[in-house]
Amino acid sequence: MNKRFVLISAILMLVGFSANASEIAVLDVEKIVKESSAMRDIQSKVTKKQTDYQKDVDKKQKALEADQKRIEGKKNVLTKEALEKEVTEFDKKVEDLKQFVDSKQNVLKKASLDAMSKVNDKIKDIISEIAKERKIDVIIPAAQSLYYEESLDISAEVLEKLNKKVTKVDVKFE
Repeated sequence: MNKRFVLISAILMLVGFSANASEIAVLDVEKIVKESSAMRDIQSKVTKKQTDYQKDVDKKQKALEADQKRIEGKKNVLTKEALEKEVTEFDKKVEDLKQFVDSKQNVLKKASLDAMSKVNDKIKDIISEIAKERKIDVIIPAAQSLYYEESLDISAEVLEKLNKKVTKVDVKFE
């Protein structure tokens, strides 16, 4: 019986030892998104393009407001049919502006997502590289962890390597 106890204890110790041998790291994804040069570059380019689009929208909106005032000024002078024609044309211009805004928002969203996807691919490569170097088995997002030792956090190292590899990203607005 004593031999059996020793054997079971040895097996349990080996199982426990191999379970503890797993290397775990934590990655603060939000920090990387906020602080990386590449992500800041993307945000800057998207914001600039958004400002340009907004200028176009503002011009078109002012033209529509002028059209609306012009139609309202003619309301008592025009025949019912002529007024309906003016209103229909105005409504078409309003709808065209809505479609313009929607298309530009879609362009911004697509450009941003495509550019961020390129950066995310680099981040994945860097994470894999670090995991292989340190023999890390599991990397957990910091946002999904209740507690972790600071020594497990590889965010600074990932951020440093990312900033060395990618500072500017080509953002295509198509």
